[in-house]
Amino acid sequence: MSIGSNAEFLEILTRLIEGWCDRRSFRPLSRILAAYLSFNGMTDGWGELGVALKSIRALDRGQLTPVEQAIVDDLIGAVDGTLPKK
Repeated sequence: MSIGSNAEFLEILTRLIEGWCDRRSFRPLSRILAAYLSFNGMTDGWGELGVALKSIRALDRGQLTPVEQAIVDDLIGAVDGTLPKK
C-alpha cells in the first residue's frame, strides 16, 4: 500500500489504534499511544512514531492480525520515507 499524505497516514494509524482499542489489545496500544498523542508533525514526532511502530512489529507481532502486520509494515515504510537520511 502506498501512503500518499500525512493525513492518510494518520487516518490509517487512527483506524489501527481504534481496532486495538476495540479488541483491548493493550500491548501494542501501550507502545503507540504516547507517540500518537504527542505527535507534533515535526521530525522528532515522526521519529517517535517510527520507534513505536518498530517496537510493535518486533515485540507484539503475535497479537496482530495478518492485515494489521501488513499495515504496521506500511506505516513504518512511510515514516522511514519521511525522515531525513543519516
